[in-house]
Amino acid sequence: MRRKDRRPASTRVRRGRGGQRGRRGQRGRRRRTMIGADLGRAALLASIPVTYAFVLLHDRTFRRYWSGQTISLFGDQISAIALPLVGVLALNATTAEMGYLTALVWVPALLFGLHAGAWVDRRGRRRRTMIGADLGRAALLASIPVTYAFGVLTLWQLYGVAFGVGVFSVLFTVSDPTLFVSIVPKDKYVEGNSLIYGSRAFSFVGGPSVGGALVQFLTAPLAVLADAASFIGSAFFLSRIHPDEPPAAKRGDGALTAGVKFIRHSPIVRASLLAASVVNFLF
Repeated sequence: MRRKDRRPASTRVRRGRGGQRGRRGQRGRRRRTMIGADLGRAALLASIPVTYAFVLLHDRTFRRYWSGQTISLFGDQISAIALPLVGVLALNATTAEMGYLTALVWVPALLFGLHAGAWVDRRGRRRRTMIGADLGRAALLASIPVTYAFGVLTLWQLYGVAFGVGVFSVLFTVSDPTLFVSIVPKDKYVEGNSLIYGSRAFSFVGGPSVGGALVQFLTAPLAVLADAASFIGSAFFLSRIHPDEPPAAKRGDGALTAGVKFIRHSPIVRASLLAASVVNFLF
């Protein structure tokens, strides 16, 4: 026969609530343990491609290529901020003139992107093209502090330098993918691209800050000279590698139209191109 509980009702309720709190606390601890385990597994899985990416840096050729790419990407971002500052600080450029100066750096990509890609494919020797592009940008940028020192720097010279730097940047960019596949093994494409795009993202964040700091501490024309030195450093690293590049494409008609047809008939490439265009236009 079951014994009757003679404890006061208030005591029974209080202990019942305490038991519920205890069970609730145990469930909470188990849930936190499971969440912690899931996060730990996710961290381990995420570290796998990162580990493989850094293993790729043990290859001397890729390490030099990646170093040159990183320096060049930073140089692009520093140029984009330093050239307009030269205009406004050294030449008292107006708001509209600064806008023109900034636009001239990026206009060549719109005008010559397709044609530069076809020309580089037919010419071959992508590494030499990239080295020449780096040296060309360095020479153009170095002309700014020289003419400033002699008191003959003009806004039209800045316009010409900005446009020329943009043209050389296009040649550098369209030559890069073929050189990349000549250096990186096919089974390491993901890891290699993660390092390159990591450098690109870091340059977007740090490049303008470095450019602003250089202008602050060195004055705007000397900051451009430091930018020119960065492109010389990129050319140096690229000159130290000698990968087996694919042969130049055969001359023939329709190279540009063939590329347009490929994009039109590839839904993935078409969607990626549209997305990149929207992002670049808005941001």
